[in-house]
Amino acid sequence: MKAALFVGGWEGHTPTHFADWYQALLRENGFKVDVYDTLEPLEHPDELSDLDLITPIWSSARSGHQEEFGNMTKLQEDGLLQLIGNGCGLAGWHGHMGDAFRDRPTYHFLIGGQFVAHPPGWPDNLQPQEDYIDYDVTICKPDHPLVQGIKSFRMRSEQYYMLVDPSNEVLATTTFSGDHLWWIEGTVIPVTWTRRWDKGRVFYCSLGHELDDLKVPQVTEMIRRGAIWAAEGKSAATAP
Repeated sequence: MKAALFVGGWEGHTPTHFADWYQALLRENGFKVDVYDTLEPLEHPDELSDLDLITPIWSSARSGHQEEFGNMTKLQEDGLLQLIGNGCGLAGWHGHMGDAFRDRPTYHFLIGGQFVAHPPGWPDNLQPQEDYIDYDVTICKPDHPLVQGIKSFRMRSEQYYMLVDPSNEVLATTTFSGDHLWWIEGTVIPVTWTRRWDKGRVFYCSLGHELDDLKVPQVTEMIRRGAIWAAEGKSAATAP
């Protein structure tokens, strides 16, 4: 299988550091991996038609930040939509996928959600560690192949509050305590989900602010299985 990683945005979130870890994970699972530091190839989707998987690792690329963080043009968005609609898989995590390209609402329709806050921040405190809290990740579909055998677990990191598409198939959730924002106490927000975009499969996990978060065994396994599942949709879509 062949994967393409689109890596860029704010260097403060060290997207290349995450990309190195993810490349190794994919290659261990039989992927050939190409890495791009620009979104320009998406303008030519026919030249990427052999891809089985796309992962954006693009940090804080939204209009509220500096222009140098980069953004996605409509032509690039259209190319991505075409590729996924034709059966290429899309998989990713945290803000590198769920907080990218805020000027492109159809991109967020494609991935099934958008980051909006991580209490106690609104969403950004001066020091990211000020937003780290202890919270539970609950596996809510334990018989699903992507999380089967993975037990619910505890994290200390950013707890993502997201706006999500109700058509997602949710595999894991987190519940907000209300300790920081009393009016959201008891709110259950999806952490991991899958969805379809025409012939393409989409996988997302909101964990992963720090690379160490992705190295938590349960998180690594969800990311690994999700990437493979998304990529295998290409062959399933073209099977007779």
